[in-house]
Amino acid sequence: MKLFFNKKFLLFVATLLTLISISVRAHIKNESSQFPDIEFSDSQFEIVLLVGAGILPETPVFEPDLSLSRVELAAWATLAAGLAEGGETPDIRSLSNTALKQGLIDSLDGDATYIDINNLLFQGQLIPEMPEAVPTKGEAAQFIAMNLTIGVDGKTLLDKKGMRVGPVGEVTAIESRMNPDGGSSYYITVAGETYPLYSHGRVANGPTDLIQWKNRIIKRSFLKDLGDFTLWVYLEAEPIQSVVTSVNAASNTMNNTAESDVEIATNHNLLYGLTAAVLLLGFILFFKSKRS
Repeated sequence: MKLFFNKKFLLFVATLLTLISISVRAHIKNESSQFPDIEFSDSQFEIVLLVGAGILPETPVFEPDLSLSRVELAAWATLAAGLAEGGETPDIRSLSNTALKQGLIDSLDGDATYIDINNLLFQGQLIPEMPEAVPTKGEAAQFIAMNLTIGVDGKTLLDKKGMRVGPVGEVTAIESRMNPDGGSSYYITVAGETYPLYSHGRVANGPTDLIQWKNRIIKRSFLKDLGDFTLWVYLEAEPIQSVVTSVNAASNTMNNTAESDVEIATNHNLLYGLTAAVLLLGFILFFKSKRS
């Protein structure tokens, strides 16, 4: 009876932990779960970042290789200006019409250029390398993400979204804590700073189960201040492969050193053997000559 109780109790605990883990990860997304078509895009992390910042809408697909239209750019500008909330599968036409009505853009016809991005999101303060070029949606995301901290009239795009650049470095601690509302959050420590991850946070170069991020190196992070609370809204880790490569390089160096030592020892042994053979032959010839 006691053993049966222990098994039931352990099953209950395992189920509870699983449910907590699922509830924590429910709305956290990474480059694999955010959009199904950005896996091989060079701008996949910037796309995830901008969705987390609330600048890009959560459409079913992103289509990073398509040209950026003025309709889509207008929708992005509406979100960046805080004139509407994006959420999942928003009405892009409605968002773009808001930008048109507010005078952010004068027309929704045709494709957008870097000049259009500069004017709508940065009030013409930037100097694009190819101002007249039409970027793909992926290239546009990279351009915007690269300039998130550029000040326009004393405010950056991050400021407008209530965000700021966070610390980088090793993840030294992670734990899942229960919230007063009955939910749970990941509390993550990076470079000595501990904050909970926003329930709709975004992560890159790693799984959405943040418990597995212990000892990972964070290369880019962003924080959001909500009242008295500060939350992680985006965490991007160094590629695991770079760590593996470093370990393999060190291992190869040790192996090469060991092989070199073996080769040197072998050569020394051969030299010693030849020397001994020559000396022995010399002694034999010497004694033979004396007998003669």
